[in-house]
Amino acid sequence: MASLQRSLVNLEMLSDDINALDANALNTAAHIRLLHNVLEELKIAEQFAAQETEASFHKTLLGSMFENIFERKRMVGVYIKLLGYVLTAWEATNKANAIISENFDSSADKRLELLQVKAIKAKSQLKTVATAMGQGDYGKFTQTLGLTTPEWQWDTLRARF
Repeated sequence: MASLQRSLVNLEMLSDDINALDANALNTAAHIRLLHNVLEELKIAEQFAAQETEASFHKTLLGSMFENIFERKRMVGVYIKLLGYVLTAWEATNKANAIISENFDSSADKRLELLQVKAIKAKSQLKTVATAMGQGDYGKFTQTLGLTTPEWQWDTLRARF
């Protein structure tokens, strides 16, 4: 149980670091790097949570910022999926934009198409999981991870794809 608590503390610190970022630092390499760290820590937390009962999991969460976020221990896995889709979409979009602006050569069309398809697929999967979890829980996800730009908001997500 101590390891799950340690993992939760690490997640809280990472969330605090993300939410402490200046508005201009959101959606930058620093933000993406922190989100990758969150993803890795969520995977660790999921391993420890699997060894817990629902009751012991909730007991561990008492007083944590995640007490109202991880209402069931399977929500840790949902966050892993959501964050994975966000990172995949974000990175594929950034690579596609770089190809368009800097590196458009003879093979760029195919790479660009593959990256755009990858981004669209990830956003579509994100929408599916977000819809299943509901607007309130998705709002907690975006707030906790500093995904406050319009592209990650509920209305934008629901309007696209």
